[in-house]
Amino acid sequence: MTRRKPVVLVFSGSDPTSGAGLQADVLTLAQLECHPLTVVTSITIQNTREVSAVSPVASDLIRDQVHALLLDIEVDVFKIGMIPNVDVLQEILAVLKQFPDKPTIFDPVLSSGGGYPFVSSHLVQQVTKELLPRSLIVTPNTKELKVLAGDVDPRLLEASNDERALRLVKAGAKFVLVTGTHADSKDVENRLYDESGFVDSWSWPRLAGEYHGSGCTLASSISGCLANGSSVVDAVFEAQQFTWNSLQSGYRIGGGQLIPNRNKGK
Repeated sequence: MTRRKPVVLVFSGSDPTSGAGLQADVLTLAQLECHPLTVVTSITIQNTREVSAVSPVASDLIRDQVHALLLDIEVDVFKIGMIPNVDVLQEILAVLKQFPDKPTIFDPVLSSGGGYPFVSSHLVQQVTKELLPRSLIVTPNTKELKVLAGDVDPRLLEASNDERALRLVKAGAKFVLVTGTHADSKDVENRLYDESGFVDSWSWPRLAGEYHGSGCTLASSISGCLANGSSVVDAVFEAQQFTWNSLQSGYRIGGGQLIPNRNKGK
């Protein structure tokens, strides 16, 4: 009998470049010997230079996608990417409420690398209130962290990233991995927090250039490592190694950002 592969159900937007979004999740999870299930939350118009438009998928279509999958397939881990509106968020929450013991990894995709806004302030508030408490690990970069923490408590707009991360934990996230890709530092430092406070940090040599889909790759690889049985701390480290390897071997397909080479992740 053929061994069953670990299954990760991904909610995310479709990226026609396959650099980020749903396609990046599929490429990453396949390299980690997982089987990805995909629920499309939005259709984007973009290339490696910019995002031009985002069209949310109707909530009933998302509900039907999920219903068909869960009737037939057992899911090991949920990975949440782009959430385009509150209606889509509610469909995702309805699924997570059915599986409270399954790990959920939330990658807060709030805007594109070029600054195109994907979410409203109201949606950020609802995500903070309702999705964080159902997330095992949240993976914001420093810009996303500031937005999420600022909606938890506006007084944190001048707080440190440590304080912001702990606010997200207080809001319900079990672990918060803050990535340092947007920091002005020689190396990229990623810091992990839980309810006890600071857990661990990892530093990686900062690579030249800009990459399309690095955050998606990291969150998906954490999901895959968890699905394969790693502990949270081990999964976070293994995923960083996978992501850094993918970025180091990144390649160019257009005139904008580089694409991570997930084939070189392991």
